[in-house]
Amino acid sequence: MDWSQIRALFPAAERYTYLNTAAAPPLSLLAAREGKRYYDEMAEHGDVRWESWLCQAEQIREKLASFINADARGVAFTYSTSHGMNLIAGILDHCGDVLCPADEFPSCTLPWLQQRYRVDFVCSRDRGVIDLDDIQKSITANIRVLVISFVQFATGFRQDLVALGRLCRERNLIFVVDATQGIGVFSIDVVNSGIDFLVFSGYKWAQAGYGVGGLYLAPRFLSPTSFPGAGWWSARDPEAVVNDRLDLKQTAAALEVGCPHFAGIFALGGALTLFEEIGKLRIEERIHELTDYLHHRLEAERFNIASPLKREQRSGITIVEIHNAPDIVKCLAEKNIIVSARGKGLRVSVHIFNNFDDIDRLIVGLRELTSMSRGDNV
Repeated sequence: MDWSQIRALFPAAERYTYLNTAAAPPLSLLAAREGKRYYDEMAEHGDVRWESWLCQAEQIREKLASFINADARGVAFTYSTSHGMNLIAGILDHCGDVLCPADEFPSCTLPWLQQRYRVDFVCSRDRGVIDLDDIQKSITANIRVLVISFVQFATGFRQDLVALGRLCRERNLIFVVDATQGIGVFSIDVVNSGIDFLVFSGYKWAQAGYGVGGLYLAPRFLSPTSFPGAGWWSARDPEAVVNDRLDLKQTAAALEVGCPHFAGIFALGGALTLFEEIGKLRIEERIHELTDYLHHRLEAERFNIASPLKREQRSGITIVEIHNAPDIVKCLAEKNIIVSARGKGLRVSVHIFNNFDDIDRLIVGLRELTSMSRGDNV
């Protein structure tokens, strides 16, 4: 694989040392072109191409379903993880208490709290590791739902979804996964992992931009009459504009209550096409290759790494322990080096458009900015 050709598809990668996918990456030219195409067609033709857009959206639904080994009937487009998680909480209708990691992003917890679920938390161990035994010990008689991120945003810890799915089956729990920080770089198989619900935002590792996301429901939850909302587009035949009875689509698409966000869906389709062309295994191996190099350079400079070191627990996110992280982030940004302040320091995240030179520039920047206080970082 010629990764320089992939990098060339991301113009921002030439303008910035962009190590911030965990916040939001640049779009590829392919994804941007697909989103822009909708607006160009809308400007030139109005909605004359409505039927064509609908067909394209369904093709992308199929593509997304294939990407996670799902049946397309169980896949809905959403606007974000928060949107999808609120839908899930509504579908489950207070079936029991919820268990979440204490380090979770608020999109995984607030929807449940707002809908008056009791939420219990399980603490992480060193380097943000969430141990399977700790999860098991935290399951009480009232807990019916496990909500967890595939990859933790503030530590980079990556879950073993197959092992978690097995535990959920053994303990009769509903398994809900936020895949936002992992989809696009690490393979997800909803069937093999026994996932009941999966949700993600498209603007991070999926590289589809803001305003689009995805939601998967296992077949046993495909009961549209129990869905928490409906609209004209939820109907089996929306164009019939029936307003005095429910006749809903018998798929997850019934959750799409209004007109599709075509631009976002098309951008997601472009991003998925690029991932397919590269190949899942190549992408995953590239992320590990870049992370190996990043860890090597950080350790050589005597920076502490606060995220997991074991390959099976790592993701594309590395946390570098450092004092005054927000100030360091601002100073690096002045050098066009883009990272975030998260967890115990700097959050550095690598994706397919990054290369070893990006990492070298980061190390030089960190060395310059911390040279007066290196004792704080060892």
